[in-house]
Amino acid sequence: MSNEEINTKLSLLPDYLQNKISNYVSTEKKQQRIEGIELLSIALKKNQMDEKEIHSIYYNDFGKPFISNDFDFSISYSKTTTVLGFIKNGLVGVDVEEIKPIDCLVYKEYFTSKEWLFLTQSSFSTTTFFQLWTRKEAVAKAIGKGTFLDFNLIEVLEDKIILENKLLYVSTKFLENNCLSIASSDEVILIV
Repeated sequence: MSNEEINTKLSLLPDYLQNKISNYVSTEKKQQRIEGIELLSIALKKNQMDEKEIHSIYYNDFGKPFISNDFDFSISYSKTTTVLGFIKNGLVGVDVEEIKPIDCLVYKEYFTSKEWLFLTQSSFSTTTFFQLWTRKEAVAKAIGKGTFLDFNLIEVLEDKIILENKLLYVSTKFLENNCLSIASSDEVILIV
C-alpha cells in the first residue's frame, strides 16, 4: 500500500484504532495492522455479523483484543504475512513468525525440560524452535494472557493442551518462510 492508501484506510477506522496504528513508525507495520482489521471485517461479514463491531474493540488487562462474547479472534504478523484466527463461541490464538537464524540458547528459560530436549535433539533446531515458539504464543493468546503467561509453564509438544482448566487443540503449518500455529477450543482447526 502507498502512504496515501494507508491514510485513506486509516480514516475509515475508529479514532482509537487510527491513533494506535498511526503510532507505528514503519509503513510496513501500519499496512499489516490495517490488513488485520480488514481480515477481521471479512470474518465478521462471512459470519453474518455487523462489521461495525470493529468500532467497539476493547482489551483485557493483558492486552488481548475483544469485541463480543459471541466470538473470539486473534491476529498475528510476520514480515510478509498477516493471519487471523476467528471462532464463534470459543477461544482462539494465532502466531506467525518468519523462520530465520536464531540463537536458541538465548531462549532456553522459556521451554520446559522436555521441550528443550526435543529442540536440542532435533536436526532442524531452528525450524523446531519456531514450531514450539509459535505454539506457545498461540496458546498464550487463546488463554488471553499473551506474553504475561510464563512460557516455561506451557508445554506444547502435544496437539491437545489443558491450561487453566481450558482444553485447547494446537496445530502448526509451515508457509513459505513462515511458521504458523493456531490454538483453539474447537477440535476442528483449519489452516489455509
